[in-house]
Amino acid sequence: AYRRALVVSLFFKAFLAISRKLIDAGVISSTALSSEEQSGADLFHTPVLKSAQLFERVCSDQPICDPIGRPKVHAAALKQATGEAIYTDDIPRMEGELYLAFVLSTKARAKITKLDASEALALEGVHQFFSHKDLTEHENEVGPVFHDEHVFAAGEVHCYGQIVGAIAADNKALAQRAARMVKVEYEELTPVIVTIEQAIEHGSFFPDYPRFVTK
Repeated sequence: AYRRALVVSLFFKAFLAISRKLIDAGVISSTALSSEEQSGADLFHTPVLKSAQLFERVCSDQPICDPIGRPKVHAAALKQATGEAIYTDDIPRMEGELYLAFVLSTKARAKITKLDASEALALEGVHQFFSHKDLTEHENEVGPVFHDEHVFAAGEVHCYGQIVGAIAADNKALAQRAARMVKVEYEELTPVIVTIEQAIEHGSFFPDYPRFVTK
């Protein structure tokens, strides 16, 4: 959809640019396009970028080995700036390496009633399908502080695009194709809560989270 919109916008910009030249040459009337429409053919000029780095001064008697208050270069900055940093796509493919593609939820809030990967697994080169059933309850629970999220959705999905499962296949195209073939059926849940007022009305919150009180 993005590429289609981009092509249409490029053709439209070309139409405006050609029309303006024809107007300037007197081939067509100046009233053919309004000045506002003609402005669509203008080149876009970005302003000169400016940046600033702010940091506090430290006392002259502070030991040079004391980093507090001193600006420090990011550990990866030099490698990223010189192109020496190695990213995933820079790593050569290993023998026997498989590609993992995610099966994502198409519902914002629903109960998973059926999860069938048999059609995807029938493809040559597809090796395995993973879901919450392949992990213990403890292994499937993750989170930065509170482990209240799942690696793979277990029973319910709570947002569009949540990971339901994963397909391991010989290459990227095959894995993504197989992931789209995994059949997931849902039962949509109510009520739909999208505002803070609705959350308060339906008691949708986490009452077990600790509360920090300042005396």
